[in-house]
Amino acid sequence: MALQFRVPTPVAPAARTSPFRAARALGQVLLERGLITQEQLATAIDQQQTAGRRLGQVLIDLGFTTADAVLGALSVQLGVPATRLNGFTVSPAAVQTLPEKVARKHLAVPLQKVGVMLQVAIACPNDLEALDDLRFASGCQIQTSVALEDEIASALDRFYTEGMLEAPPDGEDEGETVLIETVWLDRRDSDHGDRRRGQGRRKSDRESEDVFDEATEQTAVRTVDRILSRAASAGASDLHLERLPDNLRVRFRVDGTFQDIGYISTAVAPAICARLKVLAGMDIAEHRLPQDGRLTAAIGGRRLDFRASTFPTIHGEKLVLRMLDQGTLKLEFGALGMKSPLLDDYREIIRKPEGLILISGPTGSGKTSTLYASLGELVETGKNITTIENPVEYELPGTNQGQINEKAGFTFAKGLRAVLRQDPDVIMVGEIRDAETLATAIEASLTGHLVFSTLHTTSAIGTITRLLDMGIEPYFLASGVQAIVAQRLVRRICAHCQTEYPAPSGVRHLFGEEAPNVLRRGAGCPDCRGTGFSGRIGIYEMVRMTNELRDLIMARAPEHALLPVARRQGLSTLREQCLARVREGLTTLEEVVRVTQ
Repeated sequence: MALQFRVPTPVAPAARTSPFRAARALGQVLLERGLITQEQLATAIDQQQTAGRRLGQVLIDLGFTTADAVLGALSVQLGVPATRLNGFTVSPAAVQTLPEKVARKHLAVPLQKVGVMLQVAIACPNDLEALDDLRFASGCQIQTSVALEDEIASALDRFYTEGMLEAPPDGEDEGETVLIETVWLDRRDSDHGDRRRGQGRRKSDRESEDVFDEATEQTAVRTVDRILSRAASAGASDLHLERLPDNLRVRFRVDGTFQDIGYISTAVAPAICARLKVLAGMDIAEHRLPQDGRLTAAIGGRRLDFRASTFPTIHGEKLVLRMLDQGTLKLEFGALGMKSPLLDDYREIIRKPEGLILISGPTGSGKTSTLYASLGELVETGKNITTIENPVEYELPGTNQGQINEKAGFTFAKGLRAVLRQDPDVIMVGEIRDAETLATAIEASLTGHLVFSTLHTTSAIGTITRLLDMGIEPYFLASGVQAIVAQRLVRRICAHCQTEYPAPSGVRHLFGEEAPNVLRRGAGCPDCRGTGFSGRIGIYEMVRMTNELRDLIMARAPEHALLPVARRQGLSTLREQCLARVREGLTTLEEVVRVTQ
């Protein structure tokens, strides 16, 4: 079953404008948003009259603003969604529907064909003559989005000249051998798991939705292998298989953002879901309840673990696979992005004999990597290190790693109390979820143990107020906590296609007195799949507990009173750290806005 490849995701939601109201000029929209100055607009208009190009492209070429800013303004001006085209592959059926000559004449890229509707990215979506030509040539109704002229030209060359990227024909391989085995999360219940799978097979025989012919099963096996292989080559962290009314959508999370990979026919979608559930040790006959499992695949000589979970939706089960690659685990703070002087302070803290160190941030912000890097440095000291995780994501030599089992009553709090009887020096608790676990962790830190854990909060100072809200007494918090680190991951500019451009005057105020004259961005290339980004780097802020902060905590001071004190003592916020990475040319201003507050 061949996959159809992705329709580019709109850059930003647009406010619809009435067709009976005159649209504002593009330059006016950019001025109102503070993205360019009046002088820059005048210069661009003069240049436009000479070059004969569109104003938005001239502003980008002159370095006065960014492509995303221009597209967002065009979306507001024209009342249609905006689309970035660099590096994306679209539906072969859509390309075959629209003749190349017509597409090039009107600078229109066919994106996706759904029934009699053809989705098209076009440079001038309000050109009625062009839309009539597109309707006549394709025989379809036209749904438009606006795109940049240069990106359209590049996309037309890729789709019509180089040909569409298609999945291999049935029976052929993609060049990657995918060997898959099942790994049970709870090995103690493996006998029960075997019985459950047998029950699933007997029950599935009675349910027509789970009965597939041999051809469908073979197609599902090949498709699953291709999806896993492609996810490994793309460096995806998560794979999403989402049931829609008419198909199964496949999406990857790469460098923290989603990429639509393809759409699979509903005829084979249940077989694909069943295949993954069997590999992950789930009950294939259970469709009403969420399930968890784990599988291992050897792809191109790499051994990859996948944590799988299902979630019932109105159109069927959604599956999400978290890819865990032991080879990508970074145990050096420099590789994670932590820099001096924060790095020097953090290394000093983790070598203390006791205290609680908290790493905070949302899901997917790299907290686990920071914890493992911390433990990796302490392994060299020969200390007894024990972890309590849910689940164990990576094996860390030199440590004793344990996994909770809530169904059996083995929670973080009970596990932590059990670990304290194991003569530990260093304890890592995967996550503080409740007041009981928090109280036990602080008690452990006050009785001569160094304790690491994580918490889902937005900032280092915000973590203090969150802990107080959880019911911990202020004197326990002030005495036990040594440091709180908040972190995020920002996308790194691709090293192969990075380019420099003058820093727009409208953003120079963000940098204060150290505003750079030039900034960097990725132009888009095959190495980064046209995104301009390759990999991610961490940004960090850290609050060390001092006597002044302890006094404020004892008085239950609010967050706005704690922050000035922490800043006087050297706190550099996440936004300031991210702007520093922009100044160094490692990431972009768009990442500052996307990731930090």
